[in-house]
Amino acid sequence: MLIATIIFTYNRSWHTRKVLEALRSNDLLPEKLFIFQDGLKCEEHRKEWEKVKAVIRSVDWCEYEVIERDSNFGLAKSIVSGINFVMEKYDAVVVLEDDCVVHPKFMRFVSDALEKYQYNRMVYQVSGYAWPVEVKKNGSDAHFIGRASSWGWATWKDRWMEYKQDYTILSRIKQDKNLSEQFHIWGEDLEGYLYGNITGQMNSWAVFWSLLILEKGGYCLTPYESLVDNIGFDGSGVHCGKNEIKKKIRSSDNFQTLVLPETVEFPTDYECAYMDRFSWTPGEVKLSCYYNIMIQWIAILENKKNIVNYFIERNIKRIAIWGRGKLCELLLRELNEKIEILSIIESNPSEKDYFGIPVININYLPEGVQMIVVIPVYDMYKIERKIRGTVKCDVVALNELLEAML
Repeated sequence: MLIATIIFTYNRSWHTRKVLEALRSNDLLPEKLFIFQDGLKCEEHRKEWEKVKAVIRSVDWCEYEVIERDSNFGLAKSIVSGINFVMEKYDAVVVLEDDCVVHPKFMRFVSDALEKYQYNRMVYQVSGYAWPVEVKKNGSDAHFIGRASSWGWATWKDRWMEYKQDYTILSRIKQDKNLSEQFHIWGEDLEGYLYGNITGQMNSWAVFWSLLILEKGGYCLTPYESLVDNIGFDGSGVHCGKNEIKKKIRSSDNFQTLVLPETVEFPTDYECAYMDRFSWTPGEVKLSCYYNIMIQWIAILENKKNIVNYFIERNIKRIAIWGRGKLCELLLRELNEKIEILSIIESNPSEKDYFGIPVININYLPEGVQMIVVIPVYDMYKIERKIRGTVKCDVVALNELLEAML
């Protein structure tokens, strides 16, 4: 089986250099490396674009080919057309973007998996990135999930040839009871990405790939511990923005052997682990909930009542707040250090602190919290299900708290 490796670049020279250095450090080098550099979008980008041009032409450690675009394709078109181009002569591809720094065993992992599952048409993708969820281990280094990842991945030609930008795919999935249930586990958030493509707010190729895999009932192999570190959350990229992503990158010290699962199946506890990770609530539902909360809050202020008194009357001195944003800021201002906020809770924390308050996963709830106030009240059912039997303190939706004061 002929396997090609592709890197997509544009104008981030430091990132591109890091990706190439990591790939060079792998104990299995690419059979052939294709590097696509997107065409210059504007003169403002030329300096970095020229630096990237020099970096990618300095490769001397494997066979490679540089394809420089005459015009700016944008990430989505560049990736799809680039994969199509390479697949004309290769049986499988490994795909990296210019911010995906790989583990020294990444190429060994994806290459072995491509060989092992090449004849199982239900396996659609091999992912190097591990979604930040916890599932029981199956005795190997990886497991199967129903959701694709675009951060360091690989697939086969026969599966990629099914890819197309099909805007009707989601309606078909929702009309099928079984597929609809799988969609709620693996891809509820994809609806937002698809809508963003329609409105022009986004330009995602990966949403169609992920939905295709869902519709086909396909499987994606993913390591328990990530073999890809995305370094693009520094404001330099178009799609990632600026943030801090917590990743559990596997140590090189404990990865001497590689064991892939023999059985293609989902983990026994996958539903609980993944439903919260890929859940999505329509924007209009969120806005409606927040609008109603603000009406309640204004009514309380007009009646000259104070949220602080709600806690004092119940002898509650230490709380945690689930969720950030403007309502969280208002609540912090209202409490004004009269009630101690021990932590801000998020399902997948992306920052260490918020206004000086530690941001944590619910599994690390500190001792002494007497009540958790939930701001995303539209997700109250999911939150209650997630923490059932693990949290001893009271959990109250913000709208219910305000309603009790009226």
